[in-house]
Amino acid sequence: MEELSKKGKEARNAYLRAWRRNNSDKQKQYMNDYWERKADPTGAKVRQLSKEGLSQRQIAEKLNISLGSVNAILNAI
Repeated sequence: MEELSKKGKEARNAYLRAWRRNNSDKQKQYMNDYWERKADPTGAKVRQLSKEGLSQRQIAEKLNISLGSVNAILNAI
């Protein structure tokens, strides 16, 4: 990927600053979601696999955790 010119970087940064200023609620929600996922990587994996249609037993076997842990994570929502 080619590097942006100095003017290009300045334009991009100005756009991003304006977007964050105008969408502060979206920015806060994104950051909260991001750090929640970082704090609980197993929970995120369990929820993702559940959305993909795997059963709780399949998720437990795939992630090598107990069925009770999978159930607790999915019911904590």
